[in-house]
Amino acid sequence: MTNFARFAAVGAAVAGLVLAATPAAAAPAGAATPAKANARIIKPLSLTATGVLNFGTIVMNGVSANRTIKLSDANVLDCAGGSTEVVCDATTTTVPTYTVKGTQGQTVTVTKTASPLTGSNGGTLSLLPTGPASVFLANSGTVGSTFAIGGEITIAADTLDGVYSGDINVTVDY
Repeated sequence: MTNFARFAAVGAAVAGLVLAATPAAAAPAGAATPAKANARIIKPLSLTATGVLNFGTIVMNGVSANRTIKLSDANVLDCAGGSTEVVCDATTTTVPTYTVKGTQGQTVTVTKTASPLTGSNGGTLSLLPTGPASVFLANSGTVGSTFAIGGEITIAADTLDGVYSGDINVTVDY
């Protein structure tokens, strides 16, 4: 056998090995039912408050234990469940209203957290805001959705007299 023939035989053998070791490429396959892609685009929320949460005048009449004063988001006053240790004047109570604007058809979560009320003569009370847990945005235009916030405060035997004030902590989120 000539060198050329031997060289050709070795080359053919190597090529055969390479071809035998290379797996056959599979034909590309797509999903029988392709996945879909979605994206929901929503407007940012805005929240505005109008009015004041006013529990009216509360007279401490020998308070011996904690007494909770509740003003509902419907402006209904519960003066310590009828205890005679506090007397409430409900003629001046008011609740604030909030307007939330965003994307129509969305439910918005309303989060309310306790906040301190500082007294004009010292002392503090804890305000626990009350009201809806969520609101539905039926209109995404300038109207938005409106809701009210009430609250609860607790009068203790050692509560100082004075005017108590502070901020109401309310936030909204989709």
